Amino acid sequence: MLATTSTTTITSDPGILCFHHCNVKVFCFTLPHTCPHCNAPLDADVNADTDGDADADANADADPNAQLDRAMPRLLLLPFRLPYPFVRATQHPCAIVLRPSAGDFLNDYSNATDLHIAVTTSGGDIVEFDRFGLRRHRRDDNPPEWRQSLMVGDVPEPWHDFWDEVLQQICAQSVRWSIASYAEESHNCYAFVLAFLQALGHAHLSEAARSKTAFCEQCIVPRTTTAGKYISLYRKIRRSGIYVHRQQAKNRSKPASATTPTSSYAADSCDGLGSSKKVSKKGYSSSSITGLATRPRPTLCTIEE
Repeated sequence: MLATTSTTTITSDPGILCFHHCNVKVFCFTLPHTCPHCNAPLDADVNADTDGDADADANADADPNAQLDRAMPRLLLLPFRLPYPFVRATQHPCAIVLRPSAGDFLNDYSNATDLHIAVTTSGGDIVEFDRFGLRRHRRDDNPPEWRQSLMVGDVPEPWHDFWDEVLQQICAQSVRWSIASYAEESHNCYAFVLAFLQALGHAHLSEAARSKTAFCEQCIVPRTTTAGKYISLYRKIRRSGIYVHRQQAKNRSKPASATTPTSSYAADSCDGLGSSKKVSKKGYSSSSITGLATRPRPTLCTIEE
């Protein structure tokens, strides 16, 4: 069953912020004045211990900069903006792009949502095959349904001319990609993209495209897993205004790096993502791409509500 389409599609980064404080990770759209976990002002030094105060005050008398340092806001990790996993398909030439068959990722995507896959040209046009046959959307038209997509593969610029040439050859097979030849389970958007990639002969993409399962596992699953984590966080913050994740205490002798914000922002904050579920008849039980074989496999990702 497809998710109900939302009335408004989000086409830009909503801006999820993250910071660490008093052994929690806090995710929000707007930074609060106080920590939602301990209620301390965020400019307070939550790591300061009373035993060191006297020494710090003595040092401040000897070194004016020490007093300034003590007055500066201190967080376990300076706030940073989480990487936005989605793109506008028309802005990424010579790429393989993915979107929900109905609605968008942030509002409508669920564990039962089917996904639709397509190819972009070097000029940013989108070429797709579905029940309406083979279609091409011009970049200038900026189709709204492709404004929040996942890019699951692309090639470097030296490949662009050859990419267009091979894509034109595949599209010229009009009977193969006609409305009459479309079959939801076996001859669909996924079949079109794999046929193109197999003909392209690009090392990584074409090798993975020899198998529906391999391409899904190597190219699609990593991107949808990251997207699933971001979507779960976004919906939690949208409901509550803020989301606090309590971290397990870490060994002081092995401090975690707190200087490099990475895309692993939700690896320990969204339980169950990427887990295995009961598999549907269309292949993957969450975000299935129609046409995959029916034997059980891991899910693409799981959205935690």
